[in-house]
Amino acid sequence: MTAGFTYEELREMLDGYYFTDISLIRPIIDFEIDPTHLSKKEGYCFISISNKRWNEVHRRNTNWKDGNDKILQFYQNCDLIITEEPIQQLKNDVPQLIVKDSYKVMKLLAQAGREKMQNPVIGITGSVGKSSTRLMFEHLLQDDHSIVATRGNHNTQTGVPLYGAKLCQNPDVGILEISLNALNNRGNQSLTIRPNICIVTSIGEAHLSTLHSLETVAQFKARIFDGLEANGLAIINKDILPKAFQILLKRAAKRTGRIKTYSLKSDAADLYLKKVVHSKYKSTIVFHYKNKDYQFDMQMPSEGSIVNSLGAFLCLAEMGFEVDALLSKMFHFQSLDRVMELKQLTTSDNRNIDIIDDSHNAAIPSMMNAIETFKAKQSFYRGNKILILGQVADLGDQSSRLHEGLIPHVLSSGADFVFGHGHYMRKVIQKLPAHMVGGWFDNALNLSKHVPFYCTDDSLIVLKGSVSGSDFRKISHLLPLQIKRSKQALKDFSPNSIAEVLQPMWGAAGHDLKSKQEIFSIGYPSSQSIEGIAPVLLLMILLKKGIQFYEVTYLKNWPTNNGESIGNKPFETGEKFSHRELVEELIQTQHPSAIFELVNIYCGSRGSAMEEILKASQSLKITPAATLNLSGRYRVKEQQAFNLHDLFIVGEQLFEFQSYLPTLFVIDGSEVKGIVLGNVRYSCIAFVGNIMICMIGMRSRNKLLHLLSQSLHNLKSNPILQRDETVEK
Repeated sequence: MTAGFTYEELREMLDGYYFTDISLIRPIIDFEIDPTHLSKKEGYCFISISNKRWNEVHRRNTNWKDGNDKILQFYQNCDLIITEEPIQQLKNDVPQLIVKDSYKVMKLLAQAGREKMQNPVIGITGSVGKSSTRLMFEHLLQDDHSIVATRGNHNTQTGVPLYGAKLCQNPDVGILEISLNALNNRGNQSLTIRPNICIVTSIGEAHLSTLHSLETVAQFKARIFDGLEANGLAIINKDILPKAFQILLKRAAKRTGRIKTYSLKSDAADLYLKKVVHSKYKSTIVFHYKNKDYQFDMQMPSEGSIVNSLGAFLCLAEMGFEVDALLSKMFHFQSLDRVMELKQLTTSDNRNIDIIDDSHNAAIPSMMNAIETFKAKQSFYRGNKILILGQVADLGDQSSRLHEGLIPHVLSSGADFVFGHGHYMRKVIQKLPAHMVGGWFDNALNLSKHVPFYCTDDSLIVLKGSVSGSDFRKISHLLPLQIKRSKQALKDFSPNSIAEVLQPMWGAAGHDLKSKQEIFSIGYPSSQSIEGIAPVLLLMILLKKGIQFYEVTYLKNWPTNNGESIGNKPFETGEKFSHRELVEELIQTQHPSAIFELVNIYCGSRGSAMEEILKASQSLKITPAATLNLSGRYRVKEQQAFNLHDLFIVGEQLFEFQSYLPTLFVIDGSEVKGIVLGNVRYSCIAFVGNIMICMIGMRSRNKLLHLLSQSLHNLKSNPILQRDETVEK
């Protein structure tokens, strides 16, 4: 059978007509819906899908660019365009086949392409491991065989038929990923491409936000076997949990008796792992198949990479390939970027640090695999061993439970320090012992700035988490940059030591609130605190609610009850405080017990108060990390940060409440009202008339007040200030 399609075959198959007369006779052998993937090789066809058609198919409005517009820059790279509406500009340049529905033609092309494919087609599905397994096949076979394989994430209802159409080339092997999206109720694309071999790599929690149970995930994944050719080869990972495994087994048995399994754990599988011997930069894997042991090396493998390699070797062996000839190739296998990717870095002060970046994406099983890899490799490193864990996306209402299930694995990991990122990783970090915690962060930049200070020479970092749902993906870029420029590792991790390296300079600036202009700036304007600003937002929220200043309360048994108030009252359970005293304590010292008592009275609970503060923070668009706890205190398990700009934004709102603020001092008969924040470093928002001055990062309250006074005096004679080096060293 001839590879590819003639123009007449396409016209008849797709029930279309040509916009102009056709004189070319070379066959069409490849198809694309994104013109950027077209090249100048002969036989390319571009399938033009309009924005209207794309939105109709996907049942929502998208930013899909109309295919007829996209192809105008790339038309010279194709021999044919399939489209619903003729492209007048290209009438004399490229043949155009006009069809009723350019999206539906992909399925027709896939079915016809599959008829022309005389060689094996492998279909791969699984919650994790699809892409790695497919890439292993490509790596092992590409030197000696022609291949059509899924590119990127083209494993959906759209991508699978597109690559099915490419099978018209009749390559030596087709390797197609089939995601759950391509097996769901919108259509089972396994029926379209009819694999000769079906592989299920895993059943995990990756789809629980929509399918709610592993058994339901297994039922959908099992649909891949519906398209398996009669008596074809079914390959299933035997380590899949029993209930899900049985669902897959029964579905496969309806199509074939040729069912094979592979395993890391069970010697009852057809191919199983015997042992792994780790060294610093490689691991030796030994597996057993048909009464024989086989051995190969891999660079930086996780358990997931190892099990995927077992599945690939089982499949190739069952297809008749000589396994011994393929084993040595596996050492040079490279998966996707940020899949167990080794990054070897050196700091400015010559500390050598290895990052194993496994942040391409994450599911709960792959998180565990990454932690196990961390455990296996850490004995080869003398320096600190550091885990950086981002949250796992797409877990639905089971997110909290599944993330907390990681805690035992983290505790037994042997990590010197653990850093967390993202909402659901927060509770994981909170439940770890303090000596293990590097910090919890809500943003990639702050996390990346902290980590290098924990790295000693010959340190190991493993980076793992989902790239969706947060900015975790940025760490892959930001962390290496911060490590390379790092000049020192900290010997202790006290708040003052952290502040010394992260906020070595103070900054200050003044604004005229009437003209809304900055009138001076001194120091370091980008100075960033390691504490929070929530107490100021809380103060405004409480004042808007209306404080009953003369009401009294008896202090509850708060865990922070210690020390004395500014009125020399002890913070002890049962001690009597007026609401005015509590507000004054909030303004002047931000004592946690005073804050907790106020929010209990006026907000009902600390959780409710935080919801109100976060809502206000989002409305004002201040740094999200500025309001992670009520008291603003530095806490290693929730790393905060705010800057001068945040102070200005909040200060503009605080201006109307300045009558409630204490007088910091009097200058030329005018009271300077303000609030001073912080314990590690001191910041303030101060008002005199229409002038607002914000300061950040001072080492003492007295130095802050001195600089504030000096700035106001200088303002009268010189609105453009230069930094006074004598104020702060």
